[in-house]
Amino acid sequence: MSEALAITHLLQNCKELSAFCSQNGWIINESIRYEIIERQPESLLIYVTFLESIMEGSGCQGDQKSCYGRLRLLLNDRGDITGIEPA
Repeated sequence: MSEALAITHLLQNCKELSAFCSQNGWIINESIRYEIIERQPESLLIYVTFLESIMEGSGCQGDQKSCYGRLRLLLNDRGDITGIEPA
């Protein structure tokens, strides 16, 4: 799996990304974008943006809010992602 695919898959399935939601909504997976801002042998620092779906009391989507933050992806000796933490 390519690095880009591995990071995208991780972001679509990690709980750490929800910490950047401001309205307790749902992350719209298709809107997740990231940029690697620092590479080190043991980690990658990434800047992540996505849209949060805000629901109204009736259960309908009321709005979408832009969210963003930084995450550090931990790497093993082969460069595989082994963990994720807030940065």
